[in-house]
Amino acid sequence: MNLVLDMFASKWHLITLGLILLAITSLYIGGYDKRTILRSGGGAALLLYIITTIPIAVISYEIHDQEQKTIAQMDLHYNERANDAQRKGKPFEENNKLAAGTFAFWDDTSADILIYAGNYSDSYTFRGKLLVTTLNKEGKKIHEKTYDNVVLNPNEKKQIDKVYSSQELDSYTYTFTPES
Repeated sequence: MNLVLDMFASKWHLITLGLILLAITSLYIGGYDKRTILRSGGGAALLLYIITTIPIAVISYEIHDQEQKTIAQMDLHYNERANDAQRKGKPFEENNKLAAGTFAFWDDTSADILIYAGNYSDSYTFRGKLLVTTLNKEGKKIHEKTYDNVVLNPNEKKQIDKVYSSQELDSYTYTFTPES
């Protein structure tokens, strides 16, 4: 995701293009001369771009921020596992270089729970299933789902799902199962 491109030249800016064309067409149908159409159409284009860019930029920034926080949490979890294996002197095999991460973003009454998966190997491609279970503070399941046909290329991190919940997320567990 390129934050600057998403904020200022996203597919949602096609709304602006449609509104600009509507404004210019309206001026033309209204019988205005070319100079007035160009001057007013240009002003309308600038105003409409600003009006549509503000909410698009805010939403794009929030989405980018959510993605970065979720990936940072997943990176931290993976690094803790890798350091623990190293301290214990256990080999960390290629198929163990996988991690999942969840992060909840709350509004007033519900949360968007983002589920990400990452492959920290430089050469191993994971193909298989991912089981993710999210838990509340009491340890009760909020959400449990198996994602089939998950493919993670070397060094790839991606969003797997977005789940809505009215319960507060406290922790999560995950299990990767490679294809046989």
